[in-house]
Amino acid sequence: MSRLYIFCLCALFTTISWAQAPLVVSIHPIYLIAKKITQGVEEPELLLKNQSGHDVQLTPQNRKSIQNASLIIWMGKAHEAPLEKVLSNNVNAVSILDSGIIQTLPLRTTRGVAIKDSVDTHVWLDPNNAVRIGFFIAALRSQQHPEHKNTYWNNAKAFAKEMLVISQSYNGAGVARPYWSFHDAYQYLERPLNLKFSGALTDDPHVAPTIAQIKYLNDTRAYKKMCLLAEASASASQYQKLAPISFQSVDESMTADQDFVAGWKKLALETQRCVLNARK
Repeated sequence: MSRLYIFCLCALFTTISWAQAPLVVSIHPIYLIAKKITQGVEEPELLLKNQSGHDVQLTPQNRKSIQNASLIIWMGKAHEAPLEKVLSNNVNAVSILDSGIIQTLPLRTTRGVAIKDSVDTHVWLDPNNAVRIGFFIAALRSQQHPEHKNTYWNNAKAFAKEMLVISQSYNGAGVARPYWSFHDAYQYLERPLNLKFSGALTDDPHVAPTIAQIKYLNDTRAYKKMCLLAEASASASQYQKLAPISFQSVDESMTADQDFVAGWKKLALETQRCVLNARK
C-alpha cells in the first residue's frame, strides 16, 4: 500500500470524524464568535436558526445535531430555558452563563432598579465578554483537538484585538447620554458607548406597556427628544405616545449578520446615531 494511499485514507477518516462530531452552538451571536475562533479548521453548526433561545422549537434535525455533537455551547437555562431538558445532563454541553468566565449584570425593572438574584443574559454585547467567550471556545476545542490548538488560539487573539480596537473607538468622554428602550436588552452596551438607561416601556417585548409606565417616562424624560432603542417588531402605536423621540430599530441578536465584529459595530453606529439625534 503506497504512502500516498495511506495519507489519503487518513485524510478521509479525519473528514468523516469532523462531520460526525461537530461543534454545535445554540444561538446566532455565539455562533458568530465560534466562527471566528474555528476559522481554518472547522465550520460550527448553528442549532437555533431564526430563534432567540427564549421560545424554542426543536426539530428532528436539531435533536440529531445535539446527539452527534462533540461539543455543544449554549448560554444556559436563564437564556434558553426550553433547552435545559435536553442539554442539562448532556456531558458534551457547556453553558456560558455557568462557566464563570464572563461578567454579568442583573436584570432591571422598567424604571432602572436592579433585580436581586437575576441576570441579564445578553452578555455578548459587552466587548470584554465577547473576547472571553472567544478564548473559552478556543480552550474547549483545543482540549478536544490539540492538533489545532495553535490555530484556535491565534484566531482567538486576532478576534480579541479586532473586537477591542473597534469597541475602544466608541468610548466617549463626558456625561453619559440617556436613552430609553422598548425592553431592557442593551445594558451591556452602556459602558463601551457611554450610555445611561432612563427606562423601558415594558419588561417583556411580548407585553404591551402600561399607561402608568408611559406616563412615568414622559414625566421623567431627561431630554425633550429621547432616543428609543427597540426591536423591529415593537408597536409604533405604543412608542409614539412618547413623541418626540429619536427611534432606532436594533437587533441585539445580530440575526442578519455574518460577522460578529461587523455586527457589533453596526449596533454601535445605530445606537450612537440615535442618542446623537436626541436633544434637550
